[in-house]
Amino acid sequence: MRLMKLKIVIPVNTTEFTEQISQSVNKFRSDKVTIDLEHITQGTSFIQSRLDLATNAPHVIACVQRAEKEGYDGVFVTDMDMCGVEAARQAVKIPVIGGFRPSLYSAMSLSQKVSILTVRDVVDLQDEHIRAFGVCENLASILPLSKSVNELKHPTAHAKEKILAELYELACLAIDRDGAGSLMFGCTGFTDYAAPLAERLNAKYQQNVPVMDPNCCAIGYLIMLVANQLSQSGISYPYHPIDEKR
Repeated sequence: MRLMKLKIVIPVNTTEFTEQISQSVNKFRSDKVTIDLEHITQGTSFIQSRLDLATNAPHVIACVQRAEKEGYDGVFVTDMDMCGVEAARQAVKIPVIGGFRPSLYSAMSLSQKVSILTVRDVVDLQDEHIRAFGVCENLASILPLSKSVNELKHPTAHAKEKILAELYELACLAIDRDGAGSLMFGCTGFTDYAAPLAERLNAKYQQNVPVMDPNCCAIGYLIMLVANQLSQSGISYPYHPIDEKR
């Protein structure tokens, strides 16, 4: 088996999230799989609105095009709102994925109803994804924390515990009130929260409660696509490369 080269594109103009995202997918690195990260160098420093998505998308597309030219086998744009992903799929032939669908479809394969725990101010935006993917009946709820994306970067031990406590409270609400059987996050900045949250929920309910790690679900899914020589459909996404200097 030849070496598989994967690229993670971080669709924000900051290095603040690079190390924690890299660490979150470290278990997938091996002598057969390399994972490199690159952040955009223009645009906004976080994504929490449709305007941020539109502003940063062109820079994401340029990164994806360069990744293909540099010989990468697939790209994960580490954003649950898939900044530039749909357009980039028409600019390259290697598989390009965002964060939302791998987590959502993994959760749907493990339970009947899924709840999304997300950051503030993005509930309507992420509800659009649910409708677009035609899975409204599988959604139990979308529950926002009081935190913004920026508050997820480099949290202190105390801050991380507070975030985990708030996630636990919302997760219990999702299960008890909304009927969720599994949980996913609405932001890829939730690194290292899936396992401890699942542990607390398993102890409370004395049952397995799956919690999706957004970056791990996506990288695992991308590895599967590349290993099986699968990429986006040319029928759904007709190949239409553009000059990245244009």
